Amino acid sequence: MALYTQEQIDKANQTNLEEFLQQKGERLKKTGSESVLIYKDSTGEHDSISIRRNRWYDHKKMQGGYPLKFMQEFYGMNFRTAMKELLHGEEPELGRKKNTEQEKPKVSEETKVNGNTAKCEDGTKKSEFKLPEKDNNMKRVFAYLLKTRFLDKDVVRSFVEQNILYQEKEHGNVVFVGTDKDGVAKSACKKSTAEQSKGFRMTVAGSDCRYGFCWRGDSSKLYVFEAAIDLMSFITLRNDEWKADSFLALDGLSAKPLLQFLEDQKNIYEIFLCLDYDAAGMEACDKLNDILIEKGYEAEKIKRKYPLYKDWNEQLKAEHGVEAIFPQSHPKKTAYHVAVRKLGIMNANTESQYMRWRKQEYEKSGFSFYLEQIKRDFKQAEKSVKKGEADTKPLLASILRMADLSVCLMCEMKRDDNLPELTMYQTTIQELENAYKPYLDKARMDRRIQEMKEEMEHLKTLSVQEQPSLFVWVKNMADMAMRAIIYVETEYSQELERRNTFATQKVEEHRAASYSKNLEQEEPEGQQEQMELMMGD
Repeated sequence: MALYTQEQIDKANQTNLEEFLQQKGERLKKTGSESVLIYKDSTGEHDSISIRRNRWYDHKKMQGGYPLKFMQEFYGMNFRTAMKELLHGEEPELGRKKNTEQEKPKVSEETKVNGNTAKCEDGTKKSEFKLPEKDNNMKRVFAYLLKTRFLDKDVVRSFVEQNILYQEKEHGNVVFVGTDKDGVAKSACKKSTAEQSKGFRMTVAGSDCRYGFCWRGDSSKLYVFEAAIDLMSFITLRNDEWKADSFLALDGLSAKPLLQFLEDQKNIYEIFLCLDYDAAGMEACDKLNDILIEKGYEAEKIKRKYPLYKDWNEQLKAEHGVEAIFPQSHPKKTAYHVAVRKLGIMNANTESQYMRWRKQEYEKSGFSFYLEQIKRDFKQAEKSVKKGEADTKPLLASILRMADLSVCLMCEMKRDDNLPELTMYQTTIQELENAYKPYLDKARMDRRIQEMKEEMEHLKTLSVQEQPSLFVWVKNMADMAMRAIIYVETEYSQELERRNTFATQKVEEHRAASYSKNLEQEEPEGQQEQMELMMGD
């Protein structure tokens, strides 16, 4: 089979991603020298992906690269399909090929410093960091933070006195400065003080993403927030002596500022994650919690603090009688809970046709029935995904049965005669639900099917007698089936829509090409008719 050459891969990765996405009808918003991609998924509308020419970075997932990887991650395309799109249908060339470096275009010498490439998170060359020029007054900043954001005047003044909060001279924006342990400015973020431009915020070029806006105290407690205004809102709401504790704003959801802060502040032993009460905040809390445990912090010393509204400033607004945004549930966690309830109700109805069939078949064949039926349902699910059908009911039915049968087999393998069957079933599936973390569940449907297929192959190496190994296998299968159910219920339709967008455009391009070809073929006859009419006149 012909493969793409390294030259073709480099060519694909040099595609101007901003122009490419605009041509495909995606929504881009210009912010300074780069663009932000506005997109939707099951958790709502997002602007976490920054794009500059042929490079991109997803601040939410903390990953980025070149166009080829973007097509694979964002649109769920395989390598060959992504290449064909970026090269406008160009076919693989013959000869010696190397595609192992598909995400590493050649780096020019001017981007190298002392033998190392100096880059930002999004892969672009790092600019020199310089703080915006200070204004000679703070009128706009104080008016915005005190009257619009309802922050306490003394709290704001405390940060101003530390020289980490000030008013920008050029546009009157509020500037939040991130410093190292010695108080040296390492990063900065600008935010508009104008109500009509409340959505504007921008990280200052050259900022070191390891340092966030913070207050360094002497106590063992650290409170972590997404943004500087949330941090100061929390302190305002506390209304106590707060300066002994430490406070850190991540300026997003990256773990880097937190890890750097903990590296610098060895006095921290108790960490409070105070991120937003929304889908992104929930995922970030789970991820930060896992990272901290891996770093050796005690689980009981890592605590989650929830605002009563979407974030701490929304709570502060509500206390001042202003309409505030309520907390938001995570769509995937909600969908998981609904699926667990649905399976529980189904198992409670012991007289249904499905339940009677399942019981009869198990009595006849034992464990083998569950294993063989899981295989059959997987084959059906695999066929549905390959077809890419918009009607997901057959696919959902197959993976629901896979989940149910896997949980049933788990219950049979760890049977407790002191517990009723239904209680055992509900306890088992709730354990799966409690362990579910959406931030670890980001795969496209074809990848999910591939993982299941690999598990099916692994089953061939196991026997019914190897119950410990078989239990691990069936638990993995139950977990994968449940996650697939959630994906179908929340995001699969959007995946299909994105995939079909390209398919529809290809059909339209083919029609346009065919139409142009037909016109060219008919042109001589049309010209002759026009000449005859002119001569007749």
